[in-house]
Amino acid sequence: MNNPGSCSLNNENEKSVPFQKNNRKTTLITAAVWGYSRLVGCTSCWDLRNMEPVEEIYRSGGNLIFAFWHNRFVVMPYIYRCLLNRSRITVIVSQSRDGALVAGFLDRYGFKTVRGSSSRGGRRAMLGLVRNIRNGWDAAVTPDGPRGPRYRVQNGIITLAAATGVPIVPVSYASSLRIIFRGSWDHFRLPLPASRIKVVFGTPLEVEEKPPPSRQEELGEILRQRLRAVDRAAEELRNGKNCLLD
Repeated sequence: MNNPGSCSLNNENEKSVPFQKNNRKTTLITAAVWGYSRLVGCTSCWDLRNMEPVEEIYRSGGNLIFAFWHNRFVVMPYIYRCLLNRSRITVIVSQSRDGALVAGFLDRYGFKTVRGSSSRGGRRAMLGLVRNIRNGWDAAVTPDGPRGPRYRVQNGIITLAAATGVPIVPVSYASSLRIIFRGSWDHFRLPLPASRIKVVFGTPLEVEEKPPPSRQEELGEILRQRLRAVDRAAEELRNGKNCLLD
């Protein structure tokens, strides 16, 4: 079990992402979400599984693209910053009003955001991500975000891995105490404080350079299956069962 209690968030990246400092509402919302994620993190008991592939890549000096579903976003920054004790990560965030809130939230963790989506500024955002990853940064991507469909991998993450040569690591978690918002498109999962949280990392997916469209679809399906496998493994651990990744 891993329960760090607290972690320092002072690092060289804290001011890397400007967000709407003059917008009082945005600032208050992002502060509240950041505070809540920290509350969940600091009061919960954490159990990280299958960390060996991640640790091996870091020991070799490599970096990673972390993939997780949109509905599991809210405590992923805490996992990366406070449990993995890392800070150099770049995240694509949409240029919408909701994206401004997400950018402000991530800024409080000291992460670097690149603004854009499939409908607006996507090419520029992808180039920014590629540049950051080639400079040694990790990346985090929600393959079904920002609008779904839920649990369907879009091609962007495969294109990103192909362009950088960096492996994709699926990750998921399950919390003993939680609220699932079944009215939202992604069935958003909100962990509650003082939970027991199981985090499972999957087998890294290597993507070759310039895969043809049919191969991209195949790789996307492989990633979807690996993400669903870590989902199931985390749920089984939450329910007190031993699990093996598919």
